[in-house]
Amino acid sequence: MATRNARYDEVADWYVGFTRDWSAEARPLLPSDLSGQQVVDLACGLGDLSRLLASSGASVTAVDLSTNMLARATDQGEAQALGIRYLVGDVTTTSWWDGEPFDGAVCNMALMDIDDLDAAFATAAHVLKPGGWFSYSLLHPCFPGLRESASEQLSSWPPDRGYAYEGWWTTQGDGVRGRVGANHRMLSTYLNATLRAGFEFEEFREPAAPMPRFLVVRCRRGAA
Repeated sequence: MATRNARYDEVADWYVGFTRDWSAEARPLLPSDLSGQQVVDLACGLGDLSRLLASSGASVTAVDLSTNMLARATDQGEAQALGIRYLVGDVTTTSWWDGEPFDGAVCNMALMDIDDLDAAFATAAHVLKPGGWFSYSLLHPCFPGLRESASEQLSSWPPDRGYAYEGWWTTQGDGVRGRVGANHRMLSTYLNATLRAGFEFEEFREPAAPMPRFLVVRCRRGAA
């Protein structure tokens, strides 16, 4: 995960112990055959999905703004000898890109951490071949949060502003939203941003849960 000012640099050590393997949420909407594909992992964070892609036969470029997160991703990737190329870069720009288009792109549990959503989608579209696939996963915009106790609700958006409020905020508590913060956006905002970037939707997935927790989307860049 990354944002323009690399907020995750300061919490990288904590995040390694806090997080789990988020790649599990993205797996069902990945192509069944990745052999020989050139794939970019945008805002790769600790690189869980990068390693999954590489172990499935893809040639992976992993990009993140946080040098501390990339250092930990690199250590794990090199230990498995997967040949992943790690780049420090802002995924709301293409300054890190060498101009060679990718067959596919992923952005795993990171769009909530990126302030300029339209720029991130524009980057994904720009670095893909015409017809290239893009899969992203995120905390479901409609997820209302978790109840910590009978009197305390850890919300997914400012409780006094409600679901329609969009923007960066923090709970001032524990977890990612407490230590780092996150952007809350409505579901329609993500879907419309996807369309504005020229993608065509292919499939959606909401893993079974008592309430919506994660959203996974697969789309494809228009052939034009």
